[in-house]
Amino acid sequence: MTDVISPTTVEDRLDLLSRQVAAVAEDLRKQRESREQWQELAQTLVPVSQDAFELASRELDDLSRDVTVDDAVRFSRTMARSLPRLETMLRQLDSLAELGAELTSLSGAGVGRLSELLAGAERDGWFDLVPVLADAAGALRQPPADPPSALALVKSLRDPRTRRGLATLLLVLQALGQERPSRSSSAPLHERG
Repeated sequence: MTDVISPTTVEDRLDLLSRQVAAVAEDLRKQRESREQWQELAQTLVPVSQDAFELASRELDDLSRDVTVDDAVRFSRTMARSLPRLETMLRQLDSLAELGAELTSLSGAGVGRLSELLAGAERDGWFDLVPVLADAAGALRQPPADPPSALALVKSLRDPRTRRGLATLLLVLQALGQERPSRSSSAPLHERG
């Protein structure tokens, strides 16, 4: 008895076979692409690895004049014996790093306070006095060779710089002359004596 296969069954089998052939073709294409990528990588790496090997050979040849295999073995043994000490040193470095971080956080408040004080001094004009004081110190270091006459002194009062200097000096003298309570005692210094 012969089996009669219906046309839909043959078509279904042909569709299945065609899908399987397409899957095999896709796998072959992926394998070919992968193989080509590996070949490209090998072509790229071969010259690089050859250059690296040649460089390492040259360096080892140069090094072999100074270091022998016995030296390298001795160094390796010394390093192996020193591992516990190296580990201790690394732990100490970690502790120092933690200490540094702690000091930085603690000093942050002090630096902030110092910044506030300096900003207040700048607002109050203390830094504006620095050039005046530097100029005055320079003038005191180099006094005139001959003292000026009284007439020359009166004439110098016409100079705006002289008048500005005298006004500044008077302000300083007034500030120094103000009565202020002492920090250690309420009596002024000249009365405590």
